[in-house]
Amino acid sequence: MSSNMTQPIDLRELDLFAFCRKGSSATGQVAVRDLPRILAETAAQAPASAPDEVFTYTAAGSAHEEATEPGAPMAQRLFLELAVNGQVWLDCQRCLAAYAEPVATSMRFEVFSSEEAADAAPMDDDALDAIAGSKRFSLLELIEDEVLLALPTAPKHAVCPTVHESLVTGADGEVEPEAAPEEEEKRPSPFAALAGLKTRH
Repeated sequence: MSSNMTQPIDLRELDLFAFCRKGSSATGQVAVRDLPRILAETAAQAPASAPDEVFTYTAAGSAHEEATEPGAPMAQRLFLELAVNGQVWLDCQRCLAAYAEPVATSMRFEVFSSEEAADAAPMDDDALDAIAGSKRFSLLELIEDEVLLALPTAPKHAVCPTVHESLVTGADGEVEPEAAPEEEEKRPSPFAALAGLKTRH
């Protein structure tokens, strides 16, 4: 039986076990300024309003009864679904200008009673992760974790508005193009050439 929560939940101290058992759900917003690790990733040249921008989250808990063995009592499994949307201002590694990287992530977690149980749980499904629950669970930290995991390892504009001077080569102002993966694959390997010489003797 589900119970949609109309009152704001305490993101820093949530009884995650009760939240999942009741089939509760919640939607809200979190400001970037309340996420210190996201602030640390934010570009220095980001707009002054960047800390006041928000992430929208949706959290939904559920509980499922499953038989572990024939004749054994039913075991309850708890799950949490979390979706987060927003943006983070990052430094483009190509032009070094700040840009807004969109974030849209969703994940499903199985909630365990302890860290040891979560670590020992076999997770064969990439769409399912294991977390340790608590009666004072920080959903805020989990939201921050998911945003960090969604950030690119090499942030770049899709199309840079300007070209940084460090990328300009020659007096004509030409920009040295990045080698396409297909072109790199077509380049002959020096080791292949050596192997060819050896076969001729």
